[in-house]
Amino acid sequence: MEIPKIFYKVRIAYFSGTGNTARVANTLEKELTGRGLSVIKTEIRKGNFSSDNKVDLLILLFAVHAFNAPGIVYEWIDSLPENKNSPVPAAVISVSGGGEITPNIACRVSSIRKLEKKNCTVVYEKMVVMPSNWVIKTNDELAFRLLEILPSKVEHIADDLLAGMVRRTRPKFIDLIISRVGEMEKKGTKFFGQKIKVNENCSGCGWCAQKCPADNINMSNNKPVFGRDCCLCLKCIYGCPNKSLMAGIFKFIILKDGYDLKAVEKRTKYIKSAPVEDLAKGYLWKGLREYLLED
Repeated sequence: MEIPKIFYKVRIAYFSGTGNTARVANTLEKELTGRGLSVIKTEIRKGNFSSDNKVDLLILLFAVHAFNAPGIVYEWIDSLPENKNSPVPAAVISVSGGGEITPNIACRVSSIRKLEKKNCTVVYEKMVVMPSNWVIKTNDELAFRLLEILPSKVEHIADDLLAGMVRRTRPKFIDLIISRVGEMEKKGTKFFGQKIKVNENCSGCGWCAQKCPADNINMSNNKPVFGRDCCLCLKCIYGCPNKSLMAGIFKFIILKDGYDLKAVEKRTKYIKSAPVEDLAKGYLWKGLREYLLED
């Protein structure tokens, strides 16, 4: 495919807690560089907000948090210098375990509005589905399907972007209301982070403090101390090498067996999957089902 002259330099900015969105960002980077584009990939985390709009295309990716982008994504957008020249084309790609259904349909609205205030023109938005890392586990057969189809989904996104396709959604009023209510979660995340408990398995290695994207964890007397800047990404709880951290509140959101994307891949590598229609029944899995079955 011939690359349109308007796209030479692309920035992929992504926020990822437990690795799903990072996998999508890496796959997209590989796809675009393979087509000859210059790609700058930026992980959104505290202390890494320096960026600019001097690119031909900005692609923002984030994991859906309570029907919206995480608060740290808003902070990153706010830190962008306002482009006073020609508008910068932008794409917003959300990543969830449920797909493009209510209550997630308006999850990109707030971040798009913020980007527009920075003189970005959002021309494309899309949902990518990955295995769920909270509340309800995606069974291994469906997780296998999602990981297997990811390169093809990303290829289609690249095709759309390079073809100049404009793809925007129009959320219904109820979806906008749900999204607005979901923003209240950002206040609750502060308390969630403060209430994380440390058990006797803690070795004081500091992994959690080093990896926290919100810079919310400090080490004191070889034990982690949690502040009020938690963004509820669950990276520390799921990623702790010693399984030392536990939720003190909202325990229902934590998967019993944890979440490790590499372990999911290893566990499902040779799985034989049944038809999607048999695996993803009911409204709960409607978005995932449609995602896997769409062309």
